[in-house]
Amino acid sequence: MLIEQYLDQCLKMLDGIYGLPEPERLERIEKFVKSTVSLTPDIYSPKNLKYLFSYPDPIGVFADFVSSYINCNVHTEECSPIFTRCEVEMVEIMLSLVGYTEGDGVFYPGGTLSNLASIFLAVQRGKADLDKSVIIVSDHSHYSVGKAAKICGIKQIINVKTTTKGVVDLENLRELVSKIKDENLELIYFCCVMGSTTLGTFDPVEEILEIFQEFAVKPWIHFDAAWGGGVYFSEDAAFYRKLSSLSDSIVFDFHKFLSAPLLCSVFLVREESVLVDEAIALNGNYLFTNNQNRKYSLSLKSLQCSREAYAFKLWLMFKYHGIEHYKNLIQKYYENREEFKKKLCNRVLYVVESQYLNLCFWFIPKTMEVKEIITDYTITELEKIDRLNLAIYNKVVEEGFM
Repeated sequence: MLIEQYLDQCLKMLDGIYGLPEPERLERIEKFVKSTVSLTPDIYSPKNLKYLFSYPDPIGVFADFVSSYINCNVHTEECSPIFTRCEVEMVEIMLSLVGYTEGDGVFYPGGTLSNLASIFLAVQRGKADLDKSVIIVSDHSHYSVGKAAKICGIKQIINVKTTTKGVVDLENLRELVSKIKDENLELIYFCCVMGSTTLGTFDPVEEILEIFQEFAVKPWIHFDAAWGGGVYFSEDAAFYRKLSSLSDSIVFDFHKFLSAPLLCSVFLVREESVLVDEAIALNGNYLFTNNQNRKYSLSLKSLQCSREAYAFKLWLMFKYHGIEHYKNLIQKYYENREEFKKKLCNRVLYVVESQYLNLCFWFIPKTMEVKEIITDYTITELEKIDRLNLAIYNKVVEEGFM
């Protein structure tokens, strides 16, 4: 393929340049950077809609540059007196936003590591027997949840079905919890998806917890709001703050819904005491000492030792714009969703009722009736619908029109 040839040419552009005079090396690097930009999808284009990150806020980009230039390690106060304080301040703002009155938190490079931290804490809290420990994962949970469970040594990972509305099937969940109790196993963790990646749906938290109460099980409840965290900046924020009181932890990915530069995520816990694990730093007396202010020894709260200034990007963005800017931004996203919906033709069948910023739909061929749900169509009709939508997608990719 032609694109493969371009990629190979770009990658080989720097082969052996160490033997050239410095001006020629720099010229070749400049050419390589320009080629890399031209061959990479343009994140600044309004047509770039494929991935859950977007053009970054310029203030965040500047903050990223500053922190990279300073190149300090944000693990202790001595190494990073300013950046550690910026992170603690952002954590306190986020705790207030979600309604954790006595919680704590730490920034991570993405939701995957945050989800791993949540399962690690679930195992630690329960002093779990890993042979008897079980976690339940829904069909629309992020794949990192199951991966994290395996990393933590949990052997029994049970999948609960989701409904046609894209949320946890409560009856199937009840059956699974009943079976777990009957087999004398321990359910130690459950992840509520707050804004699924593809559909943007939110699990029915209160109904799920009623089932756990019915069977007298108390798993660690984690809210994966990596994508759906924008609701805490929306008009429905008070409702979601109330829901947060039912959870043990929550994760936000600000590079997904607030245009922070990659990577910028926060992991919050409802109980402050569970996050600091002295066992993590058993042999770290060269780094952690008794005369330190533990509030700013952030690596004691993290699965990492070395840490970048993940929070500083968001901190500077908040200082520059103010939190109201982001509430208005999320509101604008909702308005854009409704405006886009109005512009769609009447040959559209929606996958689920939109709960968030996602708008998922199929175009239905003109020769076919627009039915109520996708399962109303025959296999032959579904194949025809698939062919049409894939053809539209390919046209968008090839020609770049919207």
